[in-house]
Amino acid sequence: MRAGPIAAVVLTATLALSACSPQYDDATKADLRAQVIAVSTASAAGDWPTAIAGLDELATDVSKARRDGRLDDQRFAAIVSAMDLVRQDLAAAVAAAETEAEQQRLLAEQARLQEQITQLQADRSKPAPPAPAQGDDGKSEKDGKGGKDGEEGEGEGKSEGSGRGGSGIVPAADHREQ
Repeated sequence: MRAGPIAAVVLTATLALSACSPQYDDATKADLRAQVIAVSTASAAGDWPTAIAGLDELATDVSKARRDGRLDDQRFAAIVSAMDLVRQDLAAAVAAAETEAEQQRLLAEQARLQEQITQLQADRSKPAPPAPAQGDDGKSEKDGKGGKDGEEGEGEGKSEGSGRGGSGIVPAADHREQ
C-alpha cells in the first residue's frame, strides 16, 4: 500500500492535535504529536509492526490525557477518529504486504518447478545407454570356455558334486560299485 493515504490521515491527526484548546497543554500536545510523527515515519518506511505498536501507544496516551483532563472530549473524538482511519490503512497495508509476499513465494515455487520440468525433459532427450547384447547377462564365464557360471565348460570335467543326484553325496550302494 502507498504511504500517501496513511500520511494524509496522519496529517489529519496532527492537525487535530495542534488546534488550540484551553485544556490542551503544550506538553501533552508535543508528546502526542511526536507519537503521530513516529507512526507516520514507520508507516512510510513500511515498518507495519512498529507503526501499529506506535498507534496502540498513542491510543493509550490519548485516553489517559482525556481521563486526566488534559484533553477535551471534542479533541479526543477527533484524534480517535483519525487513529481509526490510520489503523484501517495499516491493516490494509499489512494485508497487501502479506498478499505480495505470498505472490512472490508462489512465483519462486513456480520457477523452481519449471526448472525441474526443464531438467526432466532434458534428461529424457538424452540417448539411453546401450542395452546388453542378447544372451549377455553380465555374468562372467567359467575359465572363459563354455557356459555361464556353474555350468560345464567345453571339454572340462564336471565340478565337484555334479555327479548322480547332483548333491555331491554318493549313495552307499554306488560307492561300493566303484
